[in-house]
Amino acid sequence: MRILKFVVKSAIILFSLNITNVFANPDSKDAIWDAVHKNPHRTVEEIKRDKYRNPEQVLRFFGITETSAVGEVAPGRYWYTHILAPLLKDKGRYVGLEHNPDYYRKSPDWAKELAAYAQDIKNAPDLYGTNAIGTWLPATEGLPVEAGSLDVVFIARTMHNWQNQGRVDIGLKQSWQILKDGGTLAIVQHRADENFAGDRQAAAKLGRWKQSDLINLVESFGFKLVASSEMNSNPKDTKNYKEGVWTLPPRLRHGEKDKEKYVEIGESDRMTLKFIKVSQ
Repeated sequence: MRILKFVVKSAIILFSLNITNVFANPDSKDAIWDAVHKNPHRTVEEIKRDKYRNPEQVLRFFGITETSAVGEVAPGRYWYTHILAPLLKDKGRYVGLEHNPDYYRKSPDWAKELAAYAQDIKNAPDLYGTNAIGTWLPATEGLPVEAGSLDVVFIARTMHNWQNQGRVDIGLKQSWQILKDGGTLAIVQHRADENFAGDRQAAAKLGRWKQSDLINLVESFGFKLVASSEMNSNPKDTKNYKEGVWTLPPRLRHGEKDKEKYVEIGESDRMTLKFIKVSQ
């Protein structure tokens, strides 16, 4: 009888352990996993791009958590917004750092759309919560938010825009100012080959930067590179497209012409760089 009881008890323990193992998946139980994989704000088309953009790995690499205060530069079509805003809305803070409408007076329709950005965030509490704000970087007066108030300034695929529009210097300066000491400047950027024959401006017109050039520039503004990753690299991207990165998905600037070829290549080759704020 004692043997039978021991066998039954052991079976119960083993069954319990087995149940625990079946349901225990630490990678699928935290807020970042939910924001990427269990998020009603993300569209099917957005999710299809995960294989090129690796959002879960990117957020972990940059040290972003649900309690972080994060400024997203140039939210654009809101691809990362739909991940960051739900992640941060309860315990952290989302700050949208959109293009400044003052820089687009020659494009009144776009300037009007940008000017409405801050109110758009207030009008969508289901996505952003009540602690999020929208503002502009660079600001034309003062700073976009309080100095030293952000844990992370996140810049995805827009450093070339700053260069093309003549505001890369003020953008980096204000990014340094609004970050906390030791805060993270997180950059994902289309990459040019190191042997690219043109200068910085020529690379930016193609949507790209040389990695060494970008690192040198950013570090000259009081940041230090502490980590880099190849998670968003793409060796299929030959980089020799006259229309720049917009030849490739998702833009596919040539439409149906050679579409299958460009879809097979995938999105652009990208550098992923983590800097921290240090003294200037």
